[in-house]
Amino acid sequence: MPDPSEVKLLPSANAFVPTPSGEFAKAAVNTNRPVSPGDLVDGQGACAGAAPSGEAGAVDRPLRGVGLDMTECEVVQVYGPAQSTEIGANERGERSVVMTYASADRSGIYRFTGGRLTSIERTGEPPAPARPARSKPAPKRQQPS
Repeated sequence: MPDPSEVKLLPSANAFVPTPSGEFAKAAVNTNRPVSPGDLVDGQGACAGAAPSGEAGAVDRPLRGVGLDMTECEVVQVYGPAQSTEIGANERGERSVVMTYASADRSGIYRFTGGRLTSIERTGEPPAPARPARSKPAPKRQQPS
């Protein structure tokens, strides 16, 4: 027989509060694990040991989003190689990578410090659709008397 103090009849308030969609991607990121050389991209934006898309052995990308603290290769595994990759060092001597994606659904500048995603700047957002202009009502005809 279960202990009555362990049985909950009502759900907690958290069950009714929606979670932001970005939390799913972040929850899947293990930030406790140090970034290894296998988590870093090369000058062409490719990951070591990853088969380029379209070649034999290439794995379909999982359907998930990108979140802060993901490694460089985790982002490449989700989005594919960037159109532009710049590798350098910041003022503190840490590895700094800027990957630019130009495709419509993920266009932006993704900045990494020490192998982890630190910022995303959206670019090329399509303008909001213009509202159709209201047509003026036709003038009412006067009935002949």
